Amino acid sequence: MKKIVLTGALLLLAALGLSAQDFRLEWPADSIPASATKILEQRIGQMLEAGGLKLSDDASAKPLSINYDITSRMETPGSMSQVALTIDLIINSGEVSETFPLKGVGENEADAWTRAVKMFLPRSKAAQTFVLKLK
Repeated sequence: MKKIVLTGALLLLAALGLSAQDFRLEWPADSIPASATKILEQRIGQMLEAGGLKLSDDASAKPLSINYDITSRMETPGSMSQVALTIDLIINSGEVSETFPLKGVGENEADAWTRAVKMFLPRSKAAQTFVLKLK
């Protein structure tokens, strides 16, 4: 009997804990290229899932604000010009904030963005530390 009551209490606590661990992404007003946004959403979802959290479209989920600062932009001259971006990706939950430095080089700015967000590794030490702080 005690095991049944204990199991029920644990299930209730787990259900309450899981509902409080849903996050929704809030994107900046200025646009990040669509291809980069899609990859970034997947990578952030993987980062959260690795820590037992998840992304949700529910309006009651806690917001994760995504911002960025382009710290460097270089373009090579010539017919085969390349764009190099150094981006500080800032993820903020209101209580916890973390900056992830990203670099990407591409044929144009959208391509550089896409290559930069591919450098965001969901299982990196910085990402794992951020998820632990979110809990």
